[in-house]
Amino acid sequence: MKSRLFVLIVLCICSHTLMGQTENQIQQAEAYHQNQQFLNRYTNSWYWLFGPSNSKPNNDEHPIVNWELEDGGWYTGQGRNSEYSGFGIQYKPKDNAYIFSKWENTSPNGMTLSQSLDYSFLGTYENKEKNGFGITKWSNYKPFTNENYENVIKFIGEYKDGIWNGYGIIYFRNGTYKSGIFIDSVLSKELPKIEVLEALGF
Repeated sequence: MKSRLFVLIVLCICSHTLMGQTENQIQQAEAYHQNQQFLNRYTNSWYWLFGPSNSKPNNDEHPIVNWELEDGGWYTGQGRNSEYSGFGIQYKPKDNAYIFSKWENTSPNGMTLSQSLDYSFLGTYENKEKNGFGITKWSNYKPFTNENYENVIKFIGEYKDGIWNGYGIIYFRNGTYKSGIFIDSVLSKELPKIEVLEALGF
């Protein structure tokens, strides 16, 4: 009897905690929606993607280099003192991946395009993470799956510190989709697809 009571208490505590997390995410999404809809944030997503950091002139142009990397890959683009600094493309043979970006201290920064056999990404990086607008497409043969969603083949929307956060749309392998505001990669407020696209500047 005591063991059953203990299990019941634990379940109640866990359920309450999960409900609290979900409610918190819903409140954050609602606040995000209210705060963002009155802002003229971006006239279109292409400016968001390529600027303003990539639009301003560079008064300190770095020379063009062609480096072979220790892992068998290569880098071609702007660089100085063994660091990628400016626009360039890197090839990584381990992942069979190409990464084009405006590099800063050998890390992707600003507009970035990466392509591999498993997935592709077009969007902005900041502080070594996906931040801002991005489009990620996974292979139909290897869709993305995490603890919240299965068989995701595409995400269009906002990233924050590498995760879905803000307006976004996820597409599934079976042809369906979900759209709205994501908080910590969880769809916390569903919105019509057209409203999300307009919020993203399309």
